[in-house]
Amino acid sequence: MNNRNKTIWVILVLLSVISISAAGIKLYPMNEKWESAKIRAEKLQFGTDKQLESVIDFLEKRLQERNAFNFTLAKEPLRLTNVLYLTDAQGRMLRYRNTNKLRVTHIIDGTSTQYAGIQYRGENYTVVIGDSIAGGEIVWIDGDEVVIIKGEAEYHYPVAGLAEEENVTMETNSRNEF
Repeated sequence: MNNRNKTIWVILVLLSVISISAAGIKLYPMNEKWESAKIRAEKLQFGTDKQLESVIDFLEKRLQERNAFNFTLAKEPLRLTNVLYLTDAQGRMLRYRNTNKLRVTHIIDGTSTQYAGIQYRGENYTVVIGDSIAGGEIVWIDGDEVVIIKGEAEYHYPVAGLAEEENVTMETNSRNEF
């Protein structure tokens, strides 16, 4: 081997030793951090927070109860009164959810006869005096109510949502209730 070859090999060995030692110096602190992270990971315990476990159990039970709830609407899912409650002119809630009950929806005052709109068992009927509905006979229709006789009993059905009105006369400032 000549001197030129020896010089190149010496330079290569020196550069290799310098690069290996520089990499070692740089990697040594990282190795210490990695070892301490492994030790911390071995000491870590999961599921030891009792308060957190009780909150998770409560939330899981509540979710199961909500999933078990069956939300169905009877026959008419788009009926607005399933989600909104209607009130009359005085703010009283109208409760017409029971469709089996008889309810007077409106009264039409004709020239010779009076007609009443009645909702019974989910059906709408237009009746006059003398008609029979709900096992009784209609004997009276006026602007406020319909009177039905069933056997010996007399039933008065007011018009649904009809507010009690007051008449204030300007002369005496007295209130006359209708």
